[in-house]
Amino acid sequence: MKLSYEKILRKVFSDFLVKWFVNDKIIILIAIAGALLIGIIIVVFVPTQNETVEEETSRAVETDQIKSVLKKIEDEKISNDNSENPYVPKEREWIQSGPFKIDRSVYVLGEKIFVNVDDIDKNTKGAMVFAKQINSTYYYEYKKIKFDGSKQQNNFYLGFNLNPVRGVCSVDNLIGDWIVIFEGTNFESLKFKVKDQIIPGMEKSYEPVC
Repeated sequence: MKLSYEKILRKVFSDFLVKWFVNDKIIILIAIAGALLIGIIIVVFVPTQNETVEEETSRAVETDQIKSVLKKIEDEKISNDNSENPYVPKEREWIQSGPFKIDRSVYVLGEKIFVNVDDIDKNTKGAMVFAKQINSTYYYEYKKIKFDGSKQQNNFYLGFNLNPVRGVCSVDNLIGDWIVIFEGTNFESLKFKVKDQIIPGMEKSYEPVC
């Protein structure tokens, strides 16, 4: 079948448009894909860069904080060493009554009493009462901790803290003679003292609160 000259021209022109349109779409698609790829790279790169900056900043802050703490400890040590009455931790003595032991006979403010509880008879129940002596006949109950030999007992720490709600307003309420009474048992009471001295660096914890 022969084609006329006009049809041949029309077909050539049509083929050209199709090829141009297809090639143009390919070029456009490649351009779009390239733009998207660049966008993805930027999106991926930017958070990674931000994370790196944040990590470096966090690391720098932590380093500064550590340096600050170490500097504070060093300054407090120098101040303590140069004071008229430097703080020196007393050796543990382990004063005992029955299955109960406390680690020292004398404490300073800022130290904690470490209470060691050995095996308690399963029929033994009661309470440890930590009390501050006010006079020869009166004691102020500071803390009461129950114990029960039929249950597992754990060792524990007890600190000397100001408490305006309970009327412990200043160090005057803490300094002096103390006693540990074992209610509900025949165990002898334990006695200890709290000195008028504060561990260096903890002075603010013992400023009057009421």
